[in-house]
Order: sequence, then structure tokens, then C-alpha cells
Amino acid sequence: MSPNSTGTPFSPNAPPYTAVPTKEEHEAQVEPVAPKEEKRTCGMKKRTFMIVLIALILLLVLGIALGVGLGVGLKKKSSSSTAANADPFCVAQPELCIGGSLDQAYFSKKGAFNGSGIALAGESWNKGQKRIFTLYFQHWSGDIRYMTYDTNQNWGGGSSSETVASDAKNATPISAVAYTSNDTQYFHLFYINKDNNLAQRTQDNVTGLWSQGLIGKLNLPVYDSPSVGLQACYKGNFYGDADTHLFPGANGNNQTLNNTENGMNIWYATDDSTFQQYTWYPGQDQWQEVDKWQGKNTHAGVGCYSWDQWSTSTYTMMVNKDNNTEFWWKDTNSTEQSTSSHPINSWNNASIGAIDGVYPATSMGYTTFFYTQMADKSIKGYNISYESENTHVVDENTFTITNPGGPAYGLGGTHMTCTAYAMTDDKGNTKWDSLYVFYQTAGDDITAFTRNIDGGQWSSGALTIPDD
Repeated sequence: MSPNSTGTPFSPNAPPYTAVPTKEEHEAQVEPVAPKEEKRTCGMKKRTFMIVLIALILLLVLGIALGVGLGVGLKKKSSSSTAANADPFCVAQPELCIGGSLDQAYFSKKGAFNGSGIALAGESWNKGQKRIFTLYFQHWSGDIRYMTYDTNQNWGGGSSSETVASDAKNATPISAVAYTSNDTQYFHLFYINKDNNLAQRTQDNVTGLWSQGLIGKLNLPVYDSPSVGLQACYKGNFYGDADTHLFPGANGNNQTLNNTENGMNIWYATDDSTFQQYTWYPGQDQWQEVDKWQGKNTHAGVGCYSWDQWSTSTYTMMVNKDNNTEFWWKDTNSTEQSTSSHPINSWNNASIGAIDGVYPATSMGYTTFFYTQMADKSIKGYNISYESENTHVVDENTFTITNPGGPAYGLGGTHMTCTAYAMTDDKGNTKWDSLYVFYQTAGDDITAFTRNIDGGQWSSGALTIPDD
């Protein structure tokens, strides 16, 4: 019977029938009292509420456990997927990698290759042409191509018709050297091929065709890593460089070499701390091994300056293991007396010129200003006073490349190139001038940054690169 029933309750010992009371007994009976109402919680009896509460707690605990397990599982799956799509080296050291080596999803599908090498061959010396410079880059398809920039400030090229090489390693560094000799114009392009060997392509204005260069015939292996340094440099004013003794039949008084103002140096990485240097002069049928530069960060690039018309010194810039840029100088004037503070024909570190805190895979370049990528991925320009052992940074002329929102950050480890140009009239008056710096900010782009040489606001724009 329900506790709320109003009938007479049965005694547990009563027989299974009901006695009929007398009138007196009926009148003497006390009206039964209804049981006390049980307290409720949230509209439920206490016992029911506790059962529901325990059930909810169990469901919550189960949900959390499933969520954590699923989250960990997805994280592991995501990490495993990323690791499977990345170069093993880049999983451990992503700051030394760029583009598809970090994850296959980052490979470009249009424009430039993500991590493209970028090199520029200036042609301001080439009075017979209206080109200011030629820009070399790696197309998203993997080919190395070029675009030209003329005196009307227009771009051209970049299609498959402007292909220089089709055997380039992904994200290869690219370096270019251009000069004229005996009325012939020469272009030399250096890169790493798919066999991971140093490669060279050469063109002159007589045939207009690209052919294999001499250094490629040496099959020189390059340090096999997603990011490595490579730089070729015009070997300018010749004052008796000691390198000449390495060439067959050459010596310090060799008239052929002494009368030749042109030549090239090249540096490439052979392991994670060594750059190998080779050198070449026109008229020679081979490159010669010169110096090993050890204790360097070979994931970073190399810079050079060897056309100083006011001195006999040449300069090389490298990044050390502490990610500081060093400026090395060598005075090639063999007619001068060597001293302990100013040796002749040997490389020396101008320690007071160091630039601290660069990006570990920075590229670098020099024309008018020295450019490098800093640890925060910004690009800075430095006015360097090149004075051999006294080489130093002129601090008040240091700047950061910017856009209206602040620093114009590049991709970490982006390659870059630079130049400066001034357009003059027939009387030598400057009509316009500009600094040019090129690097990647998105991955499939080559972005140009320009401003007046003397200062002012930077402007920028991505080059229009054909997809075909």
C-alpha cells in the first residue's frame, strides 16, 4: 500500500481478513496521521537525486577521459603526419629550414618556389643595353629562370622561355656574376643541382646561349642539407693577389693576369662548419681550390665585396656558430710591406665590425648597404665603413626595411639579393635613384622593396611571375 493511502494499515501478523469493529470501537479509533512529506532536491527525492547525481558525475568523468584520449591521439597523429611530411633534419631544427622541407603542404603551386634562391646580376656597366639588372630565381616548377628590369622601370621575362637550368635542387641557393671583358659580356650563374653537386651555367652576348660552366665539370659535392650557403663574387681590381700562383704558368708578375681586371671567387658549404673557396681568372680552363673557412655556420649565406676602387682590400662576410656576422678582409697589394696589424695576402677578422644576433639561416648581400636577416626575421640594412682591420658599422645609418604596418618580415631563412641604381641624364645629373632589395614574404612570391638611396619611405610589390 502506498504511504499516502488513507485506509487502515495491515499488521504484519494479522490474518488475511479484516474484522468488523463495533460502534464503540469505531468511535474510539483515532484518525490516522498522514506520513511526513520527504524533503526533495531539485524536485526529486533525496535518494533519487543522489542516484542521478552519481550517474552524471560518472558520465562527466567518462567524457573527460574520452576527450583527453582523443585529443592526445589526434595530436600524436598530427605530429606524426607533420614528421612524415618533413625532412628529418627540419623536424629537429625547423629554424634552419624553409618551404617544403618543413612540410610538403608548403610546396608552391604557382609563382616562385617556396625557399627560392634569388640572385641579381647588375648591368649598369652595360651601356649598350637598356637593362638595369637581371633577376634569377627558382620557379615553382623547379626550373631556374630570369626576369629583366629596364631603364623604363618595367619587368619582363620569367616564363619557360627564360629558363637557365632544369636540374636544380629544391630551394637551391643561387649566385650570379656579370661583367664585360674584351667587349664581350659574360653572365655566370651558380647553384646546387639535383645530384647535390656545385653547378655553373655561363652565357655571353655573342651566342646568347647558356652552357655548362667549368666548375660543374669538377663534380664538387655540397653539404647535403635543406639550407646551405653559396656565394660567387666578382674578383675586381687586381693588385697581385697571391691566389695567382695556383694557376699553371702563373706567378705574381704574370702579365696576362695582371692585365685582367676580372675574375671570380666562390664559397660553398662542404659540411656544417666549413666553406670551401675556389677562384678563377679569365683565360684559365679550370677553377683552383684556395681556402677552407672553418668554424662557420654554413646554413647561413656568404657575402662579399671585392670591387673597392679606393683600396686594395677585398672583403668576405660569414656567420659564426654564435649567429653573429663577421667581416673578413684581405689586402692583396703585394707591393706593400706586411705588418702584424696589417698582414698582406691573408684573411683577417675585423672583429669590431661584427653584427650580432642574425637569423641562423640568414642570407646576406651588399650593394651600397649591407643587408642581413635578424633573429626576429626582419631585414636590416647597415652602412659599413670598409677600412680593413678598422672595418665597422656606421650606426646612425642603420635601418630596417618596413611597410606601413612596421617591419617587413621575411620568411625565416629567405634568400635575398640587392642592388642600387641611379638614372642620370646626358649631363650626369641624377633623374632618379633607388635601392632594391628582393626576398620572400609569403612563399610563392619574390617581393621587391625600394626607396631612395638617401632615405625615405619603403615601397614594395610582388613580382608578377608566370605560372607556366
